Amino acid sequence: MNPLPTYLPSKLYLSSPTYRLVGKGKVHNTSGDLLHYRPLPDGHLKVSVDVVLDKDALLPIPDIVSETTLLRDAIGSFVAWPLDLIFIDDETPTKPASKDKGILRHNESVASQKEVFAQGSQQLSQKIGSRQKNKRDLPVKYLPKKGAFVPRYQISLETLVDSSDMATAGAIRLLDMEEDIFGYSCTETIGKEDLEHIFRHQELGVGVIHTYIRFLYDNFMRGNDQLSNRFRFVSSSLVNKALICREPDSCREYLVKRFMASSTNNLYLWPYNSGCHWLLLAIDPLKEVVYFLNSIDGEWTNYPDMKQLVDTSIKVFRSQRQARVPRTKSSNITWIKVVLYSATVSIADTL
Repeated sequence: MNPLPTYLPSKLYLSSPTYRLVGKGKVHNTSGDLLHYRPLPDGHLKVSVDVVLDKDALLPIPDIVSETTLLRDAIGSFVAWPLDLIFIDDETPTKPASKDKGILRHNESVASQKEVFAQGSQQLSQKIGSRQKNKRDLPVKYLPKKGAFVPRYQISLETLVDSSDMATAGAIRLLDMEEDIFGYSCTETIGKEDLEHIFRHQELGVGVIHTYIRFLYDNFMRGNDQLSNRFRFVSSSLVNKALICREPDSCREYLVKRFMASSTNNLYLWPYNSGCHWLLLAIDPLKEVVYFLNSIDGEWTNYPDMKQLVDTSIKVFRSQRQARVPRTKSSNITWIKVVLYSATVSIADTL
């Protein structure tokens, strides 16, 4: 039997207290169907959480290891999700004919919708596609606004995508992230839906952030020793809010390993999602200085788990390189809040 497809873009719903779309992510199906070294519950699939649309949404099954209960705390991590509340790509729950009787959703071949999943996708479609359930109308906030103004650049960009090989709903691109970017080689995915989020200034998932990092690396750092020796990146997939709570040791080990690879005064750029919002940290481990950038204001003290991880990692890095620091400095890492000024930028300047 062919394995089920991985990296399948999906919408995540909850049915209580109201039926609603709460987030977006990707279905991951690997051999063994394990989640954090434990078997998946019956009727559930393993999904990665990329975007949270309801900041107060609870996880269907709380993580007993990290004691994570909120969906927003699981961004960038794997969770178990009921298969009858997962909808592939742009599928929309079928509106019931009445309050008492749901409508049988037709079996669909996911492969016919997703060019990159020609093998094995029909198996997942059979699991998710033929389900009976009662559904309420989606909240008004998720419906498109009639007569809403659409900028010309957005129309142009969407037309460009629709005329490319990314036009098919569910089509994705696989990007090879070489070892120099995050300290390990991996594959990142970005789909049509991710592009639409960018065009429409909507929420961005980890895949979009990493794709932009790949763009920066290719266009400014590759072949430029001055920049590549100065700036490096931290993976938001290996160090994120969920993993900091659940596996702090692995997060610390990764950061220390990244810091130990530096031979000069590197500045490590780390995009960190605090739950429905992205922050940026620029870490200079040799000078033991952390620059904190938050576009909506707020202090680093609002994120104690993140700060503790960074401080501890820098101290371990200091110990491993046997560095001596003044006694007054030994227990304190310098944090600097970078003030961000708003400015009006023409869209033409960004294209």
